[in-house]
Amino acid sequence: MATRRGEELMSENGIIRAEALVVKLVGLLLGLGLIAMVLVNVANAMGRYTGWFSLVGADELLVYGMIWIVMLGAILAARNRDHLSVNLLPAAMNGRLGAVIQLFVDIATVAVSIFIAWHSFVFIERISALNQTSMGLGIPMVIPHSAILVGFIGIAAVTAFLTLVDIFRFTASKGAAQ
Repeated sequence: MATRRGEELMSENGIIRAEALVVKLVGLLLGLGLIAMVLVNVANAMGRYTGWFSLVGADELLVYGMIWIVMLGAILAARNRDHLSVNLLPAAMNGRLGAVIQLFVDIATVAVSIFIAWHSFVFIERISALNQTSMGLGIPMVIPHSAILVGFIGIAAVTAFLTLVDIFRFTASKGAAQ
């Protein structure tokens, strides 16, 4: 049974279904995170303006949470080619020329994403050595700064995968045309 399930997941349809499930789960978690942030913001505003209470570190939590939501959402957007893409030229071109331009755009996106991820990693190493924490909640600053690293590694990985798929399709169509 376990072997059959593993084979099913490794098949093309299984991988596609598993990827769709992960995308739905991440989207759901991002939505719930955003709702939680709105609730914290409303509670903090109500408490502050009524004079009843103030949530210490709420603003900090909201800023760091929003950074993580944006960066994880950027990975999903990159998966759909809705983010960090210049699609005016590829969309205007027909057929093979548009595909070649899209490949160049994808390769540039991977290169820029890796560049940003690397510099983010270097910065995280430096800030980690300082053991710096946030003022309100005492959160290690490595956590919010890691969102940039995770986001751009994810964007690079997703775009690299899409580029490989496009290269395979391009070479397959070139072979079929000959």
